[in-house]
Amino acid sequence: MDIVDLIVHVDETISREKMHELEDVVRADACVISACSLNENPHLLVVTYNPACTTSGKVLDAVQAQGFHAELLGL
Repeated sequence: MDIVDLIVHVDETISREKMHELEDVVRADACVISACSLNENPHLLVVTYNPACTTSGKVLDAVQAQGFHAELLGL
């Protein structure tokens, strides 16, 4: 299986609790392997996913559907 890593930059400053909720939302996609925020930079969400069944755009859509302004950063 191929995997892809990407970083989502969330523009808003959100609490650690809200970021954990966002991680759970992103991980709800069966094609997402992991989603975790970085303690040293709470605006960044690192996501690993299977590109055979989802896309970076769908990951970004999941974040934006929660009401956040965000963009993808390449690794």
